Amino acid sequence: MTSGTVIGILGPTGVGKTAVATELARRLGTRIISCDSMQVYRGFPVLTNQPSPQERAGVVHELVGVVEPAADFSAAEYGRLARPLIEADLVRHGAALVVGGTGLYMRAALAPLAVSPAVDPEVRRRLEARAAAEGPALLHRELAERDPVAAAAIDPRNLRRVVRALEVIAQTGTPWSGRDDLWRPRYFHPTLLTALVLDRGQLNARIDARARVIAEGGAVEEVRRFRESGVSAAHGLSKGVATAIGYSEVVRFLDGLQTLEETVEQIAAATRRYARRQLTWLRKLGDLVIIDVHDRTPGAIVESILALVASGEHVKEPQHP
Repeated sequence: MTSGTVIGILGPTGVGKTAVATELARRLGTRIISCDSMQVYRGFPVLTNQPSPQERAGVVHELVGVVEPAADFSAAEYGRLARPLIEADLVRHGAALVVGGTGLYMRAALAPLAVSPAVDPEVRRRLEARAAAEGPALLHRELAERDPVAAAAIDPRNLRRVVRALEVIAQTGTPWSGRDDLWRPRYFHPTLLTALVLDRGQLNARIDARARVIAEGGAVEEVRRFRESGVSAAHGLSKGVATAIGYSEVVRFLDGLQTLEETVEQIAAATRRYARRQLTWLRKLGDLVIIDVHDRTPGAIVESILALVASGEHVKEPQHP
């Protein structure tokens, strides 16, 4: 084991990251630092597919359910929370494990992110006014024309991120996806970045099964309780857990606008689109090792990851400017 190595595990929704990470954490004696922009919200373990009690048994999962559901939360804030945990695990265990599907959050944890230009209130006001008048899909289509890679990586319903990407383009004249810190990072520590992948058909089958579990396994009650608390009405529906896949679909079901079966189908379709965006992001990263998980047990995948670390061949050393 190369001392002081950070292991990052990325991959699309449904590929099986949690099972592999749990086994790897047990082998290393460390914890799992979650890297998921929706699992950070508390009160929605089913909707956001947080690790189950069985998966948490014997392994600590950090940064899961730690943010108020109506709060706005950014990659920069995630990085500030994750980096001290990484430092502590490197000192105590000689390794740290960061796992999730949110690539931007992974970057914020493992390497410096460039400081984005300050918000121009007038630019933001105009963009939000257009979204209110013409619909957020229009802004996402504009982003797709001006920065296709950014548009592929951002959920069209995540108005906050769409607006921010367009703000950066407007203020800098450069695409949001063209930032060197996203694609050519200077890591804080020796880092092995891996990505778990699976055949599209198999992945979609897992996503479909997960959508049913979410819709029928408790997400409806989670959203109902949240709405009855009055918090969602007080804060609107444009940020926090309201941007999670499944939230708006369940709201429509609760409002009697569609059946539960339609809700399941919509969650599955939205998740498949999100998985494609995750894979688009991964294809932009030139410094990660792709691991096909087809017909492989979590234990076998863990052995491959440990072998990669031991060889040191794909471990990226810190680079100082």
